[in-house]
Amino acid sequence: MKYDFNQIPNRLLSNSSKWSKNTRAYQKGDLIPMPVADSDFPSCPEVVNALKDYVEQGAYGYSSDRPTLVPAIQNWLKERFDWEVKPEWIDFNSGVMDGCFSVLSVVTKPGDGVIIQNPVYPPFYASTKNCGCNIILNPLKCEDCNYMMDYDHLESLFNGTQPKPKVFILCSPHNATGRVWSKEELQRLFDILLKHDCFIISDEIHFDIIRSGFKHHTVGTFGKEVEQRMALLTAGSKTFNLAGLRTSYIVIPNDEIRETYKKFRTGRSGGNYFGKLATEISYTKGVEWLEQMNQHIDQNLTYMVNVINQQCAPMRAYVPEGTYLLWVDCSGLKMSQPDLMKWFFEDLKLSFNDGTLYGEGGEGFVRINLATSRALVEEATARLVQGVAQWKSRA
Repeated sequence: MKYDFNQIPNRLLSNSSKWSKNTRAYQKGDLIPMPVADSDFPSCPEVVNALKDYVEQGAYGYSSDRPTLVPAIQNWLKERFDWEVKPEWIDFNSGVMDGCFSVLSVVTKPGDGVIIQNPVYPPFYASTKNCGCNIILNPLKCEDCNYMMDYDHLESLFNGTQPKPKVFILCSPHNATGRVWSKEELQRLFDILLKHDCFIISDEIHFDIIRSGFKHHTVGTFGKEVEQRMALLTAGSKTFNLAGLRTSYIVIPNDEIRETYKKFRTGRSGGNYFGKLATEISYTKGVEWLEQMNQHIDQNLTYMVNVINQQCAPMRAYVPEGTYLLWVDCSGLKMSQPDLMKWFFEDLKLSFNDGTLYGEGGEGFVRINLATSRALVEEATARLVQGVAQWKSRA
């Protein structure tokens, strides 16, 4: 490969949340942090060089967006997802959940219902509550580690005497289960939501990180009617490891909703020059880097899944269709969730995300971030094998 994803920087030097928030830095025989969803890879060299050039010129006063920024986003959405976006549809935020809270605030009023498909990214719950809205769960169905949407249950949420839900928050690809929704699954979903005049907020921040053989379908490609009842939230941050630059973008095709949204955003951060520059350079010069990163992540995921399923029973795992996040079923270990997390952290020296953070359906699960070097993946996997062997000897 042209790029080496096994050479990772010392992330303690950048005060990485994933590494420095733990009580022990990683040393051989100590903690391996695999929770927070950012990667350990340096961003593509073209991004690093562009940021260096900007830093070295020395003046960081007020700046306007480069005229090439929005066309770069338009081209990315067209070339990768076949969605033609008008430039005025695009606006910027300091993060996807910043945008989610803002658009929720615009299309709902306190007391409105917002549908969430659990188990799912925890800030969906917080954003909904902070808008004064009611969380309405449409749990994903799980059959032998295969997660599916429950359309019958979804339909039932719009029936009866209760007020109809006003918004559906879609996670696509799904965090934490790793599902990449098929075109048919999404079409059926959108047919139900359009029938009940339910607005769609689609978080697609992982949309570039897809396994070979799968295809991501963005919400904007399902016809004009859907286009007028949706907002897309995404960024280059997961793809190119730019999250610390605090810049994302939103696409709102509906003129009235977009203008109301922009008024709501008055005085709020719309990203920053560093983040926007990095996004543009990523989208114009980072395709080869991204393709090779995806190959590296595919290999990491396949390796750990194979070892878990072959040597760590009763733990179970499957290769996710998208994201670099592994959703692992540990329920067979018969531990309480606090004991499970304590076992990983204190006994195996592994820091994972607690599945219960993702809501109902997360009990007995952990989420593992494998966007790191192969050496760390192999070491973490070896600790799982050893830990399960010790558990079996005591059982």
